[in-house]
Amino acid sequence: MQRESETTMNDETNLEPTVDEHGEEGIPPPDRAGARVTLPPDENGKLHDGGVGSDKAEWPFFKQRTLWIVVAAVAVIVVTGVVGGVAWNQHAKDQALSSCRQYAGQVRELVKTPLGKNVVEAEKVSEKDVADGESWKVLHRDQKKLTDLTQKGVPVCDATSRSAAQKQESVAAASLKSLKSARAAVTKSAKKVLASREAKTLKDTQSALAAKAAQAKQLLDSSAGTVADDATRRALSQQIDTANGLLGNKQSKLADLQQTSQALDSAMNSVNASAQAKAAADAEAAQAAAKAQAEAARKRSAGRSKSGGANRGGSSGSGSQGRATSVPQIHGFVDGGFGPDYVPGGHDNGPVCFGPNDCG
Repeated sequence: MQRESETTMNDETNLEPTVDEHGEEGIPPPDRAGARVTLPPDENGKLHDGGVGSDKAEWPFFKQRTLWIVVAAVAVIVVTGVVGGVAWNQHAKDQALSSCRQYAGQVRELVKTPLGKNVVEAEKVSEKDVADGESWKVLHRDQKKLTDLTQKGVPVCDATSRSAAQKQESVAAASLKSLKSARAAVTKSAKKVLASREAKTLKDTQSALAAKAAQAKQLLDSSAGTVADDATRRALSQQIDTANGLLGNKQSKLADLQQTSQALDSAMNSVNASAQAKAAADAEAAQAAAKAQAEAARKRSAGRSKSGGANRGGSSGSGSQGRATSVPQIHGFVDGGFGPDYVPGGHDNGPVCFGPNDCG
């Protein structure tokens, strides 16, 4: 390289001036066959052919180490992305199916699980037994919705692709949510129905107790002096006061009203029983008095009969002594066998009178 430069420089220094056609001197043009033109490097620092620069030949691009490293890195990234994508897709599908099966299992358990005892009790309540008929209608609407959801069955979780598995997961999750919501709605509606029934029962009990208290007051007033034991009337009066006190209190409990109603019935029954006992005792006393009076009258009648017979006997004796030769007068009657219905040859016997005034 150095030798070639030196030769080039010598050639340039040994050029002799020449005269052109116009008579002007100049440097003769170099030999094109042996001349070497020096060009500046381009913008990338690469020397042009024939320029002054490195005399080392450039390597082909497929032999450059950097290019192979880049290609290898890109290949690794692509393969890793593909493998990772497949693995992620499989993982997402498995996870979706697993969640779907969990939701389906919960749906299956809820379908088999019975509702609470409040719901069972509310189902037996009739519409006429509640104060608010709308609550009864809401309960039955909620029950129908729950029945429809239950009849759909358990969601299926058998997808073979990620997107299908995720769709089944969403369906199962929605089914579980809807089923839970429907069961909660039925439970809430059942509580309202039972509360409405209790309100109506309370109102009906209050009305019945008020009517019974008024009836008890009438019995208390009419039973004065007609009972065997007046303590029953005092007990009835106390129960009437208790009933009126509960009726005037808006916070009265249903159990207290029912208990007071039963106590009022018992007090009224005691007064009636006492009145019946006194009536029976009075009747027995009256019967005994009547029997005693009848016995006294019978005894008086028997005494008069004896005294009358003795008087008749004394008169006969005195007459016979005063008139010994006269025919004795026989008065009275005997059964002679001829009655008013006598038929000759028959057996109907009637009285036979002696004396003109005995049968008259």
